[in-house]
Amino acid sequence: MSFVSFYKKPQPRGYSTRDYLVEDTSPDSPDYFQITEFSDTLGGGRYIMRLKGNGLNLRADSDIDIEVIDANGDNIFAEVNDYVDRFNDYYITIEVYDITAKGLAVVYLVGEAIIDLEGNPIPESPSRDYNVRWSRAVNIVPMERNTSKLVFNDPPLIDIVQVQTPEREFTNASSLSGSQFLQYTSSTSDYKIVTPSFKGYDLDFQSSEEILDVNLQRILLNPLQKPSTVNSVNSSLRQEISEIQNGYRRDLSTRFSTTVKSADRTIQKDFLGGTFQFFDASNTPSTILPTIPSNFSVSGSVSSQLEGFTANIVEVMTDTEMRISKPIELITLDNNVLGGGFTTTQKVREASQFKASIAYLPSDQSFVTSSTVNMNYLETTFADLKPIGGDVYRIKTSYRKGTSTGDYKVIYDSLVQPVEYLTDAQFPNQTTYAKRDSDFRLIGHFTKQQIAVDYWSYLVETPEAIYPGIIPAINSSSLHESAIIECAHTHSGLFTTQFNQNYNIDQIYTLGFNLTLDANMELELYMNSDPLSTNTSLPQNYTRAFLKDINLEKTRYGGGFNRFGKFVGRVQNKRNIQKNYGRVEFDFKTDASGLGGPVFRAKPINFANETGNAYVSEVSIKPLAINGFSPNLVQFQIPMNTEIDDILAISQSLDFKIEYFNYTGEQSEYVTFLNDLQVNVKTEIPSNTCQASIVKFQYFTAVQSGSFSP
Repeated sequence: MSFVSFYKKPQPRGYSTRDYLVEDTSPDSPDYFQITEFSDTLGGGRYIMRLKGNGLNLRADSDIDIEVIDANGDNIFAEVNDYVDRFNDYYITIEVYDITAKGLAVVYLVGEAIIDLEGNPIPESPSRDYNVRWSRAVNIVPMERNTSKLVFNDPPLIDIVQVQTPEREFTNASSLSGSQFLQYTSSTSDYKIVTPSFKGYDLDFQSSEEILDVNLQRILLNPLQKPSTVNSVNSSLRQEISEIQNGYRRDLSTRFSTTVKSADRTIQKDFLGGTFQFFDASNTPSTILPTIPSNFSVSGSVSSQLEGFTANIVEVMTDTEMRISKPIELITLDNNVLGGGFTTTQKVREASQFKASIAYLPSDQSFVTSSTVNMNYLETTFADLKPIGGDVYRIKTSYRKGTSTGDYKVIYDSLVQPVEYLTDAQFPNQTTYAKRDSDFRLIGHFTKQQIAVDYWSYLVETPEAIYPGIIPAINSSSLHESAIIECAHTHSGLFTTQFNQNYNIDQIYTLGFNLTLDANMELELYMNSDPLSTNTSLPQNYTRAFLKDINLEKTRYGGGFNRFGKFVGRVQNKRNIQKNYGRVEFDFKTDASGLGGPVFRAKPINFANETGNAYVSEVSIKPLAINGFSPNLVQFQIPMNTEIDDILAISQSLDFKIEYFNYTGEQSEYVTFLNDLQVNVKTEIPSNTCQASIVKFQYFTAVQSGSFSP
């Protein structure tokens, strides 16, 4: 099974270890490569090195190549593009991934010189070997924002259609303010703080205010912005571990290890992104470890210092456990020193039995407004959004009447985010959840039991048959707001969407979810385009996005292909205790453009008298998104104003101007103009490119006949 990965692994070129006739150590190589643009610090994403080349000292037809070695001695992907700008400058792309080593890297450029550093001619080599090398150190910080100049070689593919919907009730979130924060205070002294190691601060910086992880910044520095519950807080580096085959774990635990526990199961999912503090100065924990040494005294008092302690809530695992952004520290004085002693900091490993106070913002569902409208809009889809440098952070769309010479009017200006595939775009009247992730209900967020019932199917798999089961109640004790996939030594449990999504070929997608596994259990992941029941039929025009893999369990059942589709990966818990994996992610590709959906298969590892469950929450499928890289597929629903409505009503065309911006607000020189565009009309939802018309598998027991219902 090949591992699907976005990360390009270049072959070492050896430029760092060879000897060269000319060693150019100048900062910008004016004598040879003439570097006109290159940053001293590279964040995540594609960065541009811009150079002109000195035609007096470099052979006119000399090839130029690059090698970049990171702080660990590994190669960083870099390539010379065929793009030449209007100044006749050439562009080299360097790609920094979230897994790239942080620290100083060295960039090497090589070419063929005809003049040495003393101005002496260099005889031409018959083999045309590289004879000049330039190098410079550059600082790599993978989780910094991409600030590179935004450069396109190939323009994105853009499709604009008008979507007309009948009159319907439309639900959206009202604006949030500080007054909408709620304050929770525990009624009993049931809270406990534990820091097993002192990694509670961000590993790279001393305070949460200085965190460079851009997704964490949104949570920690802007509390009015309700955090998205998908990939916002769980957003540190991807980590490969042996228990996860073909996938990664988002390594949050090594960044924030301070845990808050509640004996009374009072921790809520909505606490995510809120602030934690002690109730008041009179609420001193009954136990503080380690104890303050006898020769030290606490500055002021323990209670006064704890009253001022505030931390951000960065992860909510269960109704008994959450993580905060920093550990407790107490300022103490050394009483053995004459003159009042000196100040030092004592780190607290454990504080128990106290009341806590938490300020948090409730779910979007608490702040919705509804109105009856004709929701006509322009559905704008961007595909192949692949600049050779920079990250498309924001897109501005303007319009005017087709073929006119008037000024363009801005109709939409929005940040770029990948499209969520697991939504209910078919019924936009439904109350939405995690509104800032999608305009539609997120069906992978099990905030209510009914979401699992309405959009998912639980099936029981035996060696003989697959038959429908009843979806268990949503769980929060093992994993907050999670769907339970039950299994035992007699059967596996299958959990899959009731309807399919529409996937595109040549696109890498990420299936992400939070996971807890019981002891000796494993979870397999598939993408499937066929019904799991052999009694279910398909229409002839049904297009499959995923092919079936070879059956590797012929001891359990026969046939050349497995029952579940295309294998994506698995997680195995070989321990004798339950394990929480945090957020896990698997990247996958389609076999063709077409329909399909995820299948979770939970089973005992050895099928030897084992019984247990898998718990999954916040299930998401999106086009792959890595810090600093533009998502390949982006879609906006642009509300139509009266002027556009009137223009299109009389079949007139529109001109569109589309502008692209990086994180710093710098606009790309490339601008898309769509002139005299005849906008086609869709007459109804679905509005998402990823949504197919409702294609639903109906599962029946063996005694019933099967059917397929579009």
